Amino acid sequence: MRRPEVVRKFFLSLASTVFLFVSGVVVPPLGIALLPFVPQPVLVFGLKYGVGWGLGVLLVAGGLLAVFAAEELIFIYALFALIAGLLFGFLGRLRAIEFLVLAVTSVVFAVTGGISLYFFGSWAKMIDDFRESLTNHLMAAMRMHEKMGFPQDTVDLLRERTPQIVETLLQLLPGLFFVSLALIVLVNVVLLCRRFPERRSEWLSVDNFREWKGPEPLVWGLIVCGFTLFIPGLEWLRILAVNILVVIAASYFAQGLAVIAYFFHKNNVPRFLRGLTYLLIFFQQIFTLLVVGVGLFDLWGDFRRLRKNDLNPSQAS
Repeated sequence: MRRPEVVRKFFLSLASTVFLFVSGVVVPPLGIALLPFVPQPVLVFGLKYGVGWGLGVLLVAGGLLAVFAAEELIFIYALFALIAGLLFGFLGRLRAIEFLVLAVTSVVFAVTGGISLYFFGSWAKMIDDFRESLTNHLMAAMRMHEKMGFPQDTVDLLRERTPQIVETLLQLLPGLFFVSLALIVLVNVVLLCRRFPERRSEWLSVDNFREWKGPEPLVWGLIVCGFTLFIPGLEWLRILAVNILVVIAASYFAQGLAVIAYFFHKNNVPRFLRGLTYLLIFFQQIFTLLVVGVGLFDLWGDFRRLRKNDLNPSQAS
């Protein structure tokens, strides 16, 4: 491998990851679309030319942000760098996709909680800050709705219920954040498998994501957390159960999507209809819940016949 080529790719990877990060932060509407891909250029470069080179990109990018950016931005980029570093370490070692995503997400989640506690000094202060931030964002959204001509009754109702909405979001925040991190990790793993198809079998035990299904014991977590919601007098336990349910529901949602993608592929459904279906699933709550239900009942229905004759998923299909 020619060294000039490696150096050129090094700076291209560095520029790409910094550009994605800065663009996602500076233009918030683009953040959802750009930020999940921040680790991808580094991962591709490191897996192609060597993990050491990839870690070098992360260090240089962090150094540049330390010089030119605010402390908060350095912290946020450090989380993406941690995701990339953990994937470098776990790819090929944790071959079950659910365990890979869970391991990386859990470490990043724990580190985020620890660093946040360090910056804020106490959980109470951190929660108060989040409460104020959520309230300000909701109030700004309502002012925008007023300017756009939304019915005044609707705006007044939202304003009246703002405290309840904020408290509900605060209670769900850990679970939602965990799911968001898991989605970022999963997106990067999927893209890596597309970029390096010859290494897919080395990294993952499942041949195709359409054949993926969650661990069967997960249903017991669903049952236990469901019953926990009805235990009176233990508010902290109820909040914990709700957040675990959010994570479990996301897992069954992913399994439901895998079932749908399996039948789309099997029946050669046109891409236009696939895209329309996915839009409905992501933007219509009733369809989202239906997909979660499909994923849950796939445990018993085995809609893809993956357990047929005790064969592995690839053979069964």
